Amino acid sequence: MSKALVREQSETLTLGRIRWLEAGEGQPVLLLHGMGMYSSANLFDFVIPALAGRLHVIAPDWLGFGLGVRNLDEGPTFELMLEHLREFMDVIGLKRAQVLGHSMGGWLATQLAYQSPSRVEKLLMLCAAGMNRAPATSIRFATVPTADELRGMFRGSMKNPDMADKAVLESAVATAERMVNAPGALCCLDPLLHQMETPSLRERYMLQRRLPHITVPTLMAWGEADVFEPYPTWNEEWESLQGDISRSSKPWVVPGARFARLPTGHWPHLEQPSMTAELILDYFGK
Repeated sequence: MSKALVREQSETLTLGRIRWLEAGEGQPVLLLHGMGMYSSANLFDFVIPALAGRLHVIAPDWLGFGLGVRNLDEGPTFELMLEHLREFMDVIGLKRAQVLGHSMGGWLATQLAYQSPSRVEKLLMLCAAGMNRAPATSIRFATVPTADELRGMFRGSMKNPDMADKAVLESAVATAERMVNAPGALCCLDPLLHQMETPSLRERYMLQRRLPHITVPTLMAWGEADVFEPYPTWNEEWESLQGDISRSSKPWVVPGARFARLPTGHWPHLEQPSMTAELILDYFGK
């Protein structure tokens, strides 16, 4: 499927404009991107065409990100981002969907499954954040990053950056550069960063206490070279546990979850998009 068949759409909601990418037909799947002023739905560009042959793919920009509303007085915050997402689902008539969240997107997707389980048919946590008690150092920028800095960030979070498709990497850098140069991008995430970086606030949103109460089918997938806990611990214990992470020293899992350890770093959909698309189709496409 060509990239030209991916439709870019927008709608004005209560909290402001939302922009999303949409492609394909079949079972609806939400793709929820991760953190960073550079981040947007376009970081899924490299898996959407493969998925759209069998699934109805919907990839929105989170509130405060991408090409939707970036600046609002009271947000973005975890609470408002989830409310924005639920209203988006209501407006497009999406009562229930399979949901994939990457990094911060996995954190929020899991909160959605905890708060609104009727809206989530299946959950795929891809290198999900929200279990690492210390915030990632790469989420706040003092100045607008350059293309070289963005390239270094992506490469530095991969397991084998020299084996990644250079065209994919350069496309990701180009779209990220577009997002960081949007008006207000440098400061627009400050309310969310305050929640993430303040220990007493961050603790309120951690997934550990929520995971045992998730009732939707869940696949927890992460990269072998992902540096954010609990993934280094899970990788170290993988063989001795025979892949059953529920028996780990950090057993922060959804009851009955399936697990997948990927030969990548933190960006499977950039480092190995074909393999990642196959994983998603195997889980959601049945």
